[in-house]
Amino acid sequence: MSYYDGSLNSLRVALVLLVSVFSGTLFAQSTLSVKESVQFAVKNSPILQKAKLETRKSLEQIREYKSTGLPQVNASLGFTYNAKLPTQLIPNFFQGKPDELVPVQFGTDLNTTAGAEVNQLLYSQQYWVGIKAIKAVGNFNSTVELKTEEDVAYNVVKLYYQVQTISKQKDLIEANLQQVGGLLKATDLQYKNGLAKKLDVDQLRVNQITLQTQLQNLELNYEQGLQALKFAMSMPQETQLVLSDTLSEIVMPNVDPTFLEAGYQNKLDLTLLDQQTTLQQLNADQLRATSWPTLRAFGNYNFQGQGNGFGELGKDQNWFSFSAIGLNVNIPIFDGFYRKSKVEQVKIDMLKIAEDRKQTMQSLQLQHSQAKQQVLSYWNTLNALRENRKVAEEVYNVTQKRYKEGVANVTEVLVAERTMREVQSNFLSNLLQYQLAKVDLDYANGKIPQLYK
Repeated sequence: MSYYDGSLNSLRVALVLLVSVFSGTLFAQSTLSVKESVQFAVKNSPILQKAKLETRKSLEQIREYKSTGLPQVNASLGFTYNAKLPTQLIPNFFQGKPDELVPVQFGTDLNTTAGAEVNQLLYSQQYWVGIKAIKAVGNFNSTVELKTEEDVAYNVVKLYYQVQTISKQKDLIEANLQQVGGLLKATDLQYKNGLAKKLDVDQLRVNQITLQTQLQNLELNYEQGLQALKFAMSMPQETQLVLSDTLSEIVMPNVDPTFLEAGYQNKLDLTLLDQQTTLQQLNADQLRATSWPTLRAFGNYNFQGQGNGFGELGKDQNWFSFSAIGLNVNIPIFDGFYRKSKVEQVKIDMLKIAEDRKQTMQSLQLQHSQAKQQVLSYWNTLNALRENRKVAEEVYNVTQKRYKEGVANVTEVLVAERTMREVQSNFLSNLLQYQLAKVDLDYANGKIPQLYK
């Protein structure tokens, strides 16, 4: 090797190391389990963050509503310059002529007032019902937040397992490709030595190209799956995501009966509808409460200064104080049946929610039943496919051995390889469907958030 070649190779190595270091700095790598992926999504999902903000907003709305029942204190300042005092006609008592009206002017050029007033709500049935209603709104928003978290977790889990299935399919194709490659190399050597046919080499090469194409397509599908998963997790697309969990091939000898039990009665969908019913009931109570009297207390204290110049306003004898305290009762008498109409509308909305709850219950029952049947169906299929896969792999290994011994031809090997690959693919596909059916069953029973926290 020349000095030039050695320097060039050193430069290439340095560039590779530099690019590797730069790439590692620029693009972060995350290795996550399915549980960690869900936790990442829950922490970063914009949809969930908006739901959390809505819950926080509810707390401020509660404080806002409560503030109307606390003392309301206001201060006021006023200054008036009377450019021309108003004139009034009064009886001429000054000259003893009451039947005669004379024009007079009252007041001063300058008038200043300052004071404070306090108002306090003493009793309002509508206020106390409103407190319950606004708290119920906060509870509803908290449940919406939990429901959003459940949906985010559900989508992430399903995408995670789908991507992992593609990864296992890639591993199988790579293993098959390696076997075919070794077989092709040996057959090509035999052909060169006159011990094999060119047709055998060509058939193996075609099979190798087919496997390479399938592998390339799976790699593209894997990248697309990762992109969809990162989007669902709200992870930057430039992050290098590595999935640590794999699909378990352990098939239970018997499905646990407790796993198949229905638990959709506690589903958040029903909780939300029940809370909507509560909100509507409180809305009706609040409307009825508007027919009750309200009682308020008030008090004020004021100062007033008068004079024809600013100098006179500075004199204590030109300032006077006055104050008042009292009660204010508001008694509704007749609203033209407005209240009655609004209450009837709320009752209709409650009946609609009741119908929605019936339909939701039926939907949850169907969702649970279908997921349960799918779990049992894919479980049965997996047990059969596991045996088929074992037999297909044994047949392929025996056929490959017989081919190397010269007993079997290459067509038999290719048929055995194709059969094995189909059985392996079917097994992985059903394994994915079995896992997704289990996830669907957990989702139908409302267990997703607890399982992945």
